[in-house]
Amino acid sequence: MAKKINPEKVTPFNVITFEPNSNKFEPYNVMLHLIRVYNDQKTKPVTFEECRKFIKDESQYQFWSRCEYEVILVDWPCQKTEHKMDVYEQIMMNLDVITELFMKNIGLK
Repeated sequence: MAKKINPEKVTPFNVITFEPNSNKFEPYNVMLHLIRVYNDQKTKPVTFEECRKFIKDESQYQFWSRCEYEVILVDWPCQKTEHKMDVYEQIMMNLDVITELFMKNIGLK
């Protein structure tokens, strides 16, 4: 049985979320979620491509198009262009970097 990784002792990767209770934008460490899910996997990814697919699939399941993980970006100063961005889109923009960091955090690199 593979040892479980302590999610609190990993290098973080933060994305931007909005906390409505405090009315503030806040960083959200996606690595904590990914490590927790990884710990529960029966078959763990071991190659770069397997880890990449695991992160993509899990991120899509957890973060894609869920309002609690969305922010709206607006250009400044004109405020004529808006773009709704969720955590999944932020992860996809950085998928290879997150995969490398994830592999390092789980001891594969």
